[in-house]
Amino acid sequence: MLDIITQTVDAVIAWCAGNLILLFLAIAVLPGFGIPASPLLILAGVVWGSTWQTCAITLAAVALNMSWTHYLASGPASSIVTRLLGARWQRWKNIHPNNLRRFTVLLRITPGIPFFLQNYVLGLLGVPYLTYILISIPLNGVWVIGFVLTGGAIFEGNIGMIAAGIAILVAAGLALRLLRNKLASRA
Repeated sequence: MLDIITQTVDAVIAWCAGNLILLFLAIAVLPGFGIPASPLLILAGVVWGSTWQTCAITLAAVALNMSWTHYLASGPASSIVTRLLGARWQRWKNIHPNNLRRFTVLLRITPGIPFFLQNYVLGLLGVPYLTYILISIPLNGVWVIGFVLTGGAIFEGNIGMIAAGIAILVAAGLALRLLRNKLASRA
């Protein structure tokens, strides 16, 4: 069984290495359909290497995913949800802009909520795109960098970069927990 898994992983890595643009598009598109982003981020590090350039390219793909899902949710899908939920939805649609910013931060730092669901909810709520992207890129960017560096370094056997990637993930987790606690104490 382990042989089959190893062969499958090797085949996926080889295919992605030969189709770099398709890997970028997979990161930009698939999470919008509920595919977990973390394995794709790790795969980017493995295929493209654990470099800062890889982090930037991967973050660009993630930003593209955030953009098209926000557009879809705030545009075409918004009218469908409004029709389906009616007056119940209108209460959510009338959130004050300051609360939308706070809600965006809270949603992005709350563990366990799938990435695609965060994107769609924020778009449906009408969070302005600039607010959405300026909050989302830094908060998600830390995770992107951590996963890319760690994933690539593990396959490269680069102990220093593995430690750096894990340190970024741990620091991000701690910082987000502190931020979550600070926001909760205000509420």
